[in-house]
Amino acid sequence: MMKSKIIPVIPGILAFLLSFFYPIFDALFLSLLFGIVAGSFFKSENLRIIAEEVLSITLPTGIVLYGFRARIPTPTLPIKVVILTTFSAFIMGLFVYLFARLMNVDEKLSLLLACGTSICGASAITILSSIVKPKKEDFSVAIIVITIVGLTGVIVYPAFWHIFNLSFKEYSLLCGATLHQTGLVESATEPFGSTIVREALAVKGIRIALISVVALIASFFYSEKRFYIPWYIFAFLVVSVLSSFMIPSHIVRLVEPLSTLAFSITLSCIGFCVSISDVQKAGIKPLLVSYLGWFFALSIFFLALISTY
Repeated sequence: MMKSKIIPVIPGILAFLLSFFYPIFDALFLSLLFGIVAGSFFKSENLRIIAEEVLSITLPTGIVLYGFRARIPTPTLPIKVVILTTFSAFIMGLFVYLFARLMNVDEKLSLLLACGTSICGASAITILSSIVKPKKEDFSVAIIVITIVGLTGVIVYPAFWHIFNLSFKEYSLLCGATLHQTGLVESATEPFGSTIVREALAVKGIRIALISVVALIASFFYSEKRFYIPWYIFAFLVVSVLSSFMIPSHIVRLVEPLSTLAFSITLSCIGFCVSISDVQKAGIKPLLVSYLGWFFALSIFFLALISTY
């Protein structure tokens, strides 16, 4: 019995370990994918019940621990970088959401796509999902779509650097302000040196911090009780503040991977409860609107970047 209880957890742990050694592989995307595959192989209602029980623990745990990542940025970046990055996050989320609604994509799925694009990919989708309560297949679709679009950015951004003759600062700003997930930011900047990686991740940190604002707003409108903040969102906000100003940085760095592990197990369990056919029913529209919204927002970002630098 004990062995069966860990089956839904194993894909998440394997994905976490693989991502730890090869950061190009996003742990949360792999966890979901491995979970879906495992769920299609182990077709047991008892295992699905176990998976539901596990994610009810790991999801709030992961959200609270993510506060160690969503730190309030220190005022070391130029104010124009902060403004441009915040503006970029806003227009990416807005365009993706508008295109999704115009194409009749479900409201909650539209929100997940917008949040995942504008802030921090799969982590933002996971946190927002705990509040808006989408269907599990919509959650899965959002994770898969955001990862595909983000990987496209990793492939084409080095070409942008050559085509538009970007400086290293401009390139680090481009990656940090517009790529979906932290691992993708690292992958797109790593060939250009550690300094560019650090600058891009600092910019990305601004967007990660915005999840606190989004989670707070979403709690007011989508919680079961209106204007009620779930305990784990409140704890997440407290941890974010404490890790920004009071908890030593070496402890923060030590705890950060635990949020990824908790989220990985969560997504593995969600994938275990989702069938491939349910994901396929979403069709191509979520992917199309994510590409369209990202492309239009990216065009506006380039215009702002050129006029600023």
